[in-house]
Amino acid sequence: MGRSERWVQGLAKAGYVDKAGRGEYALVSLIRGAMAYYEDQLAKNNKAAAATKASEARTREIELRIQERSKELMPTEDARAVIGDLAALFRAEFGGLPARFTRDLEARRALEQEVDGSLERIAGQAQQASQSLALGSLDPTAGQEAEPSSLGGGEPRLS
Repeated sequence: MGRSERWVQGLAKAGYVDKAGRGEYALVSLIRGAMAYYEDQLAKNNKAAAATKASEARTREIELRIQERSKELMPTEDARAVIGDLAALFRAEFGGLPARFTRDLEARRALEQEVDGSLERIAGQAQQASQSLALGSLDPTAGQEAEPSSLGGGEPRLS
C-alpha cells in the first residue's frame, strides 16, 4: 500500500482494520479499512467545505447589513423610487418650460418639440440603464455610440 507500519497500526487502533495477529493484518481487512478511512476523510473535508461556504455567506450577509445601516447601501426599490420621483419632477419642470418662456405660439411649439425630443431621449436612456441594472451590469452604455442628433446639435435658436 505504500504506507508505514505505524500508519496501519493507527488504522487498527481507530477501528478501521482488524488484526489477524500480533503485527499482522488480513489483506482484505487492510484494503477495506484504508478505503473506509479515506471515505471518512473525504466526508470530513466536504463537511468542512460546506461549513466554510455557509460561514462565508453569513459573513457577506452581515457585511451587507452593516453597509445598509451605515447608509453605504440602500435597497434597490428605494433607489428606483427616488429616481422615479426625480424623473417626474424633471419632466414636469421641463414640460412647462415652453409656456413660461414665450407667448408666441410658433416659438412655443418649436420649443415644445425640442423639449419633448430631449425628454424622449432621456427616457430611452433611462430605460436602457434600468434594464442593464436589472441584469447586473454597471455600464448601461457599453457598446453603444451616441447619435449625433441626440447630442444637441441642429436645434433652432428661439431668440
